[in-house]
Amino acid sequence: MALHEQDREDLMREAIALYPRAEFQVPQESEPVFWGQKRSGQYSFYFGGDPVYQFDEQGHLRRAYLDGHLYRTQGNTLARLTKVRTADSSTLERYDLTQAELEDILHRMADRFTRLQTAIEDPERFQLSEYLTDSTEEELREQIQVQIALVLQGATQLAPRIRGKR
Repeated sequence: MALHEQDREDLMREAIALYPRAEFQVPQESEPVFWGQKRSGQYSFYFGGDPVYQFDEQGHLRRAYLDGHLYRTQGNTLARLTKVRTADSSTLERYDLTQAELEDILHRMADRFTRLQTAIEDPERFQLSEYLTDSTEEELREQIQVQIALVLQGATQLAPRIRGKR
């Protein structure tokens, strides 16, 4: 997500795989929110450096970065991937969430996106800071609104498993 773990990348400049992309401010967030979409239709929301949510085209969660941990969909749960470093190597340890842990994460995500949806619907509370798109500001805001609605419709569903080492 960031080039260096302590640094927040400049997503407007560096996230070239995401087009269109935008950064905007809403009152309930202390840092700007970054949104971007890939050609495939997958899209991401960065609430500062943490949390980060990445979705498939239907609004189902693929990956997340929450409270300093990376999560990846397994189709029926999320796997928390923790980087373990030794003097010679760096590995990822995997822990599959229990149903209760998964529900907690999805509930917190839905709450955050519900608040975001309320803010973006009010032009007085939603301010685009920067954006790259061929669309108008209004069309961009509507596109982001549609994707927030997809997240909320699919908030209990995960994207299909991302293939990786087991």
